[in-house]
Amino acid sequence: MRHVTVATRGSALAVGQAEPMVRFLESRGYEVSWRKFSTSGDQWLQGPLDKQVGGGFFTKELEDAMAAGQADLLIHSLKDVSLERPAGIVPACIPLREDPADWMVMRPDAPEDLVIGTSAVRRERVLGQLFPRARFTWIRGNVQTRLQRVRDGVLRDEPLHATLLAAAGLKRLGLDLSGLRVRPLSPEELPPAPGQGALLAEARADRPDLMEALAEIHDAMTARCVALERQVLAGIGGGCQQPLGALATPQPDGSLVLQVVYAPEGQLRRAEARGTDDTALLASALKGIGLS
Repeated sequence: MRHVTVATRGSALAVGQAEPMVRFLESRGYEVSWRKFSTSGDQWLQGPLDKQVGGGFFTKELEDAMAAGQADLLIHSLKDVSLERPAGIVPACIPLREDPADWMVMRPDAPEDLVIGTSAVRRERVLGQLFPRARFTWIRGNVQTRLQRVRDGVLRDEPLHATLLAAAGLKRLGLDLSGLRVRPLSPEELPPAPGQGALLAEARADRPDLMEALAEIHDAMTARCVALERQVLAGIGGGCQQPLGALATPQPDGSLVLQVVYAPEGQLRRAEARGTDDTALLASALKGIGLS
């Protein structure tokens, strides 16, 4: 029996979203062991991540483990993965994407002058336009922690009425949201972070057997869409803390619709492009947000 060591973050969401891929490998004759990590992003809870310099907050420890020969396969939320891949690591699989949208989860008694907890600059700057009476405060922690803060209605001794969470995580965890109001945000309102809702498995370059096995659950259209979204991110020269939303959505006629919002300080730029040529779509979107 072939063996594979899978590395993930140790959160319930990271482990839960990796389990279907692990079960698939087991069904194909692999013996699987786990390594679960608390990453820099999990440990640093003193403020929003955009105040930190650099990247790889949720992936570096996993990549280091693979470089040290302690892991064969990494499974990430793709939106957390750096644009630069370390040597010796290759993409193995991007499964079918879950719902990429953001949901605003609110207390039922939330007033119009909401206090919204979020650590994403993208979410704060775009939602500031949708909810002009809202005030924003940073919030960190896993999904369950943030939901409990909203249920409690208090964060750092101040009122808290709502938070923003990825629909994909909420659906994968199957959490009970009873007693809370959920407002899904459409891509027209708030395009998600590039790659949101998608997973990425990365393998050691000397494990082609894993790439061959996982090819069966690789979704080519999801891979195409997230690659285009990440090219938008590369086009503004930024990492995952950039105030950028980008979503590529396949259409019945074979084309893609690419929706982008870019919110540098004091500005809000939106673009939408449609077509079948990904290079032309990227160029049109970047031009639409003032980058050409």
